[in-house]
Amino acid sequence: MAVCGSCKTLSARTDRDPELIGIAADLVDLNSPISLQATGVHAGRDFTIAGRVQMRHPLGGVWNEWYLAFEDGRWGWLAEAVGKFYLTFQHDLANHAPPFEALHAGAVVNLGDQGQWVVAEASEAAFHGAEGELPWRPELGGTYRFGDLSGAHGAFATLDYGDAAPVFYLGRELALDELRLRNVREASPRLKVLSLNCPNCSAPLPLRAPDATLRVVCTSCGGMLDAEGGKLRYLKSLKQPPVKFHIDLGAEGVLRTVPLICIGRMQRSCKVEGVTYPWREYLLMDRKGGFKWLVESDGHWNLAESVAAGDVDAGGINPTALKMIERSAGPEAAARMREAMASGGAHSPFVKFKGASYRRFQDVEARVDAVYGEFTWKVQQGEKAQVTEFVQPPLSLARETQAHAGGGEEVNWTLSTYLEPAEILAGFNLKEALPAPTGICPNMPNPHKRALAQMGIWMVLALGALLAVVMVLSITHREKLVFSRTYNLATELAALRVQRGASAQAQNPASPGTAAPPESEPVFFAGPIEVKERGKNLAVTLASTVDNGWIGLEGALVSEQTGAVEQFEIQSSYYHGVDDGESWSEGSRRDTVYLSSLPPGAYMLRLSPAWEGPVPPVREFTLELRSGVMRWLYIWIAFFAIVIGPLLKLFQSMGFEGRRWAESMYSGQGGSSDSDSDSGGDD
Repeated sequence: MAVCGSCKTLSARTDRDPELIGIAADLVDLNSPISLQATGVHAGRDFTIAGRVQMRHPLGGVWNEWYLAFEDGRWGWLAEAVGKFYLTFQHDLANHAPPFEALHAGAVVNLGDQGQWVVAEASEAAFHGAEGELPWRPELGGTYRFGDLSGAHGAFATLDYGDAAPVFYLGRELALDELRLRNVREASPRLKVLSLNCPNCSAPLPLRAPDATLRVVCTSCGGMLDAEGGKLRYLKSLKQPPVKFHIDLGAEGVLRTVPLICIGRMQRSCKVEGVTYPWREYLLMDRKGGFKWLVESDGHWNLAESVAAGDVDAGGINPTALKMIERSAGPEAAARMREAMASGGAHSPFVKFKGASYRRFQDVEARVDAVYGEFTWKVQQGEKAQVTEFVQPPLSLARETQAHAGGGEEVNWTLSTYLEPAEILAGFNLKEALPAPTGICPNMPNPHKRALAQMGIWMVLALGALLAVVMVLSITHREKLVFSRTYNLATELAALRVQRGASAQAQNPASPGTAAPPESEPVFFAGPIEVKERGKNLAVTLASTVDNGWIGLEGALVSEQTGAVEQFEIQSSYYHGVDDGESWSEGSRRDTVYLSSLPPGAYMLRLSPAWEGPVPPVREFTLELRSGVMRWLYIWIAFFAIVIGPLLKLFQSMGFEGRRWAESMYSGQGGSSDSDSDSGGDD
């Protein structure tokens, strides 16, 4: 089929004379960098751009399909839409393609040898116009059903249901530079501003993206205008609620090193348990004609950009798992699981993107409340979309499904990055301070996480140093027993009385019958005790078999060389009983006190036992002296001093995450699949 470049007549080539089809509509100027008869190279093969078809989308706007004729006889299609390019070639399918009615946006389809794909869009396009030569015969005003499929790493495919049997086109998204185009027309600068006036109120209305804008809402009168083809046509006036925006239309700024200009603003909202939660969105355009969204909610800001549906792993169909479920739970359970797997994230608690796992946070129905400025689709006040949000702070993934009027639907994924208000303030050089964030945004970075990571590094280093100290001490502090003795109190006290009597007799030999002096505090002596190593502490341990009683010692080590005295007190006590039917006990029969290191030399040990009552509570006790004893108490004190800070920060971090997920509709469920469009967390 060929299109006359002068009169736009479509004619089909036949075996005899050309067959006249009709007159094609004028093509919409999309300021494309591609033109007829341009040449290029793909995969080492030369091609010529022989024709173009423009298709109209059900949401408004048109896109180009360029016909590429290769020198080896092959042909392909280069789709151009919103600054992106997709090159596809026709391929055969080993399995039958699913019927169009079975395609649902976001679902996963298995095409056998061609792999699994995510349905990005299932809709119906209308033929708008054409030029040059085409390998098929379009119908004027005809509509064509299609399914756009997205795969990982830029893979792209289309199922064309225009013929009796679906036709499969396979390819990928690519940069236009990869095709090394030659002989193309020089495109006008994309960021030109088209100065127009509102047809309703005559106020100036500059179009900053005239090539892509389909709808404009006048900020002066609130009139909604159709802007297709760079011409404004009044549609209706909108009654919009008052909205506080922080960035003006036409404001230029730089975010993450990318120059951007604000061309559109809107307010959207969702309703959760009867409460409406609004947020603001700003449509930003870069210098290459690409688009991003800046989203503000409760003082929190996110920069969002679109990602291919095929790059988001929402689970997909796992044949091995289905066979296991069928064997264990039966075919009905396997069928239900297959439906859940094929939903493409509709029931998935987690999705993966570039190796990272994102947890499901909320499902809401988003509604457009107010719109101002330019938009690249035919936006409507009251427009609704189903939104599912998955978070991995400081990032979040949003899955937005929108139904088309008259049938069909599409799914779009956006990746949002959390930005601090200060970055917005500086990026757009705003004069007015931005409101402080309130609450916790779903993908707000945990303010304690970075500090916890830094403290964790220092904690590991400190624990390593502590371990080294323990190893050194365990080598240098070899515990040695320097004294051990069990004292029988009856024997020791009897000997002490004999000793005191003899001492009294010796002091008064003229009176053989002189009585012993009255009882006084008993004192025992032992030694000499040799302390051989310098710098080693001493541990004094007292052990006895006291029962509901106590025995204590006042002791001293006296240096035979210097007369220096090192005193200590130690006690063995143990009490127990029954109160109100419950047993209790307190104290310990064994106790240890530690003395600082003593200079090497000989020492005498002086002990003075004490107890309550006239009779000792035990028959004997044991006393030990050991040198070079490891003080584990100090080690544990050092250990807890090291870990207490990170532990407190960990509890703060866990508390923050608890407050975050308390706002989620999947709080405490690990992202379970019980979704409801009218319930969810605060966006």
